[in-house]
Amino acid sequence: MKRLAILALLLGATCSSAMAQSAGSLITSAGGTWLNFGGSSATPLQSSSAAGTFTSPGTGGQIHNTFTAELSLTYFVTDNIALDLATGIPPQLRLYAQGSVAPFGPHGPSLALGNLQPLATTRSWPPILFFKYFFGDAQQKVRPFVGVGVNYTWYSHTELNPTFSDALQQVAGPGGQVKASLSSSWNPAFDVGASYNIGKNWYATASVTYLPMKTNATVSSVAANGRTVLSNTTRITANPWIGFLGIGYRF
Repeated sequence: MKRLAILALLLGATCSSAMAQSAGSLITSAGGTWLNFGGSSATPLQSSSAAGTFTSPGTGGQIHNTFTAELSLTYFVTDNIALDLATGIPPQLRLYAQGSVAPFGPHGPSLALGNLQPLATTRSWPPILFFKYFFGDAQQKVRPFVGVGVNYTWYSHTELNPTFSDALQQVAGPGGQVKASLSSSWNPAFDVGASYNIGKNWYATASVTYLPMKTNATVSSVAANGRTVLSNTTRITANPWIGFLGIGYRF
C-alpha cells in the first residue's frame, strides 16, 4: 500500500507539472483583438507644388476603432520569464478627416474633406515581440504578467476615397497617376494581463497593450513624365490601446 501511495503522489506531481507554465513550455493562443484609436490625430495637411508650399489650417483626421483576430506564441525561458510574439490578421484602418484642403493656397481651389468618408483605408501589419514576466509559481491557476516589447509596423493596400483620388488625378494630368504611402516605423509596446489555467494544457488569456505609434502619410499627383506635380503630407499619431481575449494551448 505504501508503494502504491508513493506512485500516486509521483503521478499527481507529473500531471501537475504538465499543466504548468514552466520553463520550456510553448503556448499558442488565438482570440479577438479590439483596437481603440480614441487618441489618434493628424497634423494639418501640407501641400507642395510649383505654386509653393501651403498648409491647410483646420484639416486633421482620426483613425476609427476596429476589430481583428490575433495569434500569439509564448515560450517560457524560465518559470517566470517568457518571450511572446503577437501577430494576426492585419486590421483594416479607416482614416476619417475634416476641414477643407487648399493645396495651391487660400486663393486656389479647395476640397471639403469632411464629405469624403473615409478619406483613406489601409492594411496595418503590426507584429510585436514581447519580453514578459509572469508573477507567482508555475503551478498557479491565475498568473498576472507585465511585458515590454518592440514593434515594427508597415502598411499595404492603401486606398483613397474615389472623389479625393479623382481630384488628385486631374492635377496629375493625362497619363499621370496618384500615389499614396505610409511610412513604416519601429515602436515600443507595453503590456499587462493575466493567464488562467482552464484545465490540462488549456489557458484563457486577457491583456491590454499600449502601442505609441506614428506614421507619415504622403499622397502625390505624379505626371506622365514621372515628375511629382503635387505632394500632400501629414503626420498621423495612432497610439492605439489594444485589448486581447483568447484561448491558449500548451504544447
